[in-house]
Amino acid sequence: MEKIGFIGYGAMGSMIIRGILSSGVLTESDIIITTRTLGKLEELQESYPRVEIAPDNCTVAQKSGKIFLFVNTGEVKGVLEEIKDHIVSDAHIVYIAAGLTMENLEKSFQGKISKVIPTLTSQVNEGISLVAHNSMVSDDDAQFVERIFKGIGEVKIVEEGQFGLGANITSSAPAFIALIMMKYAEAAQKKGSFTPKEVDQMLIKTLYGTGKLLQEKDMDFEDVIDRVATKGGITEGGLKVLDDGLTPLFHELFEKTLGKYEIIENELNQE
Repeated sequence: MEKIGFIGYGAMGSMIIRGILSSGVLTESDIIITTRTLGKLEELQESYPRVEIAPDNCTVAQKSGKIFLFVNTGEVKGVLEEIKDHIVSDAHIVYIAAGLTMENLEKSFQGKISKVIPTLTSQVNEGISLVAHNSMVSDDDAQFVERIFKGIGEVKIVEEGQFGLGANITSSAPAFIALIMMKYAEAAQKKGSFTPKEVDQMLIKTLYGTGKLLQEKDMDFEDVIDRVATKGGITEGGLKVLDDGLTPLFHELFEKTLGKYEIIENELNQE
């Protein structure tokens, strides 16, 4: 029986694999996995002893009908070159490298390819994984990939050309939000006697509550602003400062990140 293969067990790969197993979307015996440093898999096998640990990438390819490549962007094509003579017929490759296009990957593998951009928030079964499939992927294959990632959050099907922008909104956003809150906390600490821990706790709880309002009470961002800010009040004055400063700042952020995405994509296409 063909297994579901996983190559790579870094920060994102380990999060996804553990999320898949804990959700029950795949069973332990479904999975075969390898990574460059096999010692990293000891803890996984202690928790899930029926997961098969393979000695190398080619063994995973030989035994798997679907192969998830959880390696760094610059390593994807190298791994694919390594295993291509061992891949079973009708194999399906799934990878998570943002800047590597499916068209580029098709130069090395003329088969079924799906591209997924996951997010850190999938660690708590929240957030959205962005998914695209090439023309070789059947409806059943596509549904399988989407079912896997629905086990750790939500899935949004996108055109590959939208991955850069989409990743900014989903995958990169936790870091952007965390930095904004960190700088907000640092400024607040300088204005009073709250400890850094107290400020962080207040902000984290407020951020969590704001998210719940938006999600559970079907409010949008403007609803929250209108409910908090009274005309001529203190909050309204603060919002004016933010509006003046953040609008050009976020335009610059998107220009920087989308430009970097395009550079990486072009560099990989030229290799």
